[in-house]
Amino acid sequence: MEKTAAEQTRAFRMSLDLDATPDQVWRALTEAEELVRWFPTGARVTPGKGGRMLWSWGYGEDWVTTIDEWEPGKLLRLIQEEARPYDAQGHPLPPGEVEAARIAMEFTLETVQGKTRLRLVHSGFGQGAAWDAEVDGISEGWQAELRSLRHYLRRHRGRNRRAARGLVNTAVPRDAAWARLTGPRGYRLSPASPKEGEAFEVVTPGGRRYSGTVELTLPGVTLAGTVRELDDGWFRLLTWRDARGHTGVWAWLAAYTDDDRAVREFGEEAQTALERLFKE
Repeated sequence: MEKTAAEQTRAFRMSLDLDATPDQVWRALTEAEELVRWFPTGARVTPGKGGRMLWSWGYGEDWVTTIDEWEPGKLLRLIQEEARPYDAQGHPLPPGEVEAARIAMEFTLETVQGKTRLRLVHSGFGQGAAWDAEVDGISEGWQAELRSLRHYLRRHRGRNRRAARGLVNTAVPRDAAWARLTGPRGYRLSPASPKEGEAFEVVTPGGRRYSGTVELTLPGVTLAGTVRELDDGWFRLLTWRDARGHTGVWAWLAAYTDDDRAVREFGEEAQTALERLFKE
């Protein structure tokens, strides 16, 4: 069935000004060794129009796209053919469970008052409850990830990143999952509902204490901020509703250091803590 005009234009749109040149932002978007410093944990790129780009987070399925437009310093357009919504473990729903869609991600760059303005349009999503959840997850995810890019370019350009996370999938509703994640046995935030730009502190279930500045907060959904104790690393808590109506829960820490002990220990603690918090 042919899509209506409204369906064809269903999209997430965002723009962000970055303290970097268009060439530096372009490299961060298109070079594998740069991508893993702010976005996925693994990447492969065959550059140029008709090439391919792969992003991976070490679980679930790799996210593979074809490069549809390639204008260095100006325009990158990626196409994901036969895309389907993902479950909370990062696996796309199987054929037959939901109609596939052709997804496009378009990144444009321009210089505005000495900064590079990055505009993202992520479009082509299908219809129905599963796709509604996917659009919600994409919209929330890009807001955090592009701020991670801004933080990388501003504070850590050219430095390698170490990252770890805990991840669980639960039947607990999303609002209740967030309350449990940030409750007395979880990641205790101070203030309890910090605002973007404010100082915050978090105490992990294992008693680790981190402080920094909030870069993004979506109440009951996600919090992302810097970590002063790890030379302005990156901390993030997240809940999301997956394509099957379950809730994904994620605790993430990244640092720009050659010593990965603190990050590795955070990940080990996070996985154990989340499994305990959401044991059903």
